[in-house]
Amino acid sequence: MPTTTATAEEKLAQLRQLVLNARSMPMSASCVINRGEVLDAIDDVVAHLPDEIAGAQEVIDEKQSAIAEGEARAGRIVEEAREQATELARQSEVVKVAEEIAAKVRADAEAEAEALRHETDVFIDSRMASFESVLHKTTSQVHTARARLAERSGLDAARPRPNAG
Repeated sequence: MPTTTATAEEKLAQLRQLVLNARSMPMSASCVINRGEVLDAIDDVVAHLPDEIAGAQEVIDEKQSAIAEGEARAGRIVEEAREQATELARQSEVVKVAEEIAAKVRADAEAEAEALRHETDVFIDSRMASFESVLHKTTSQVHTARARLAERSGLDAARPRPNAG
């Protein structure tokens, strides 16, 4: 039986093992599985999938917070650069130097914020791809299990199939 600390992917692997280890029917590709065990395993995956999604949301929130902090820091750096530029403008000899420094600080801050944004997007995309893969595997395995049950027990004739969507 899957544990509550296992990831959805691990739970799906355990569910797969239940099906793989099921007793084979003689002269058939069909097998006998304990419906209760399989349904419990599926329910466990479904029940804990939101926990993993919530964990991913926490990571996304942390990355967005880091971006906001980076942008705030960039704003402070830009403001400091403006203040420095104003001070240097008072000293007529170094006005040009101050403008160059301010522009570089601004460009560096914007580049840093953009790099943080890109890094976060790459991380979020990889996590979402992982979740998409887990969901696809789950759907595929549930579909296969249901098809086998339907073949064995004639379940499709007894009730209408829900739309796959």
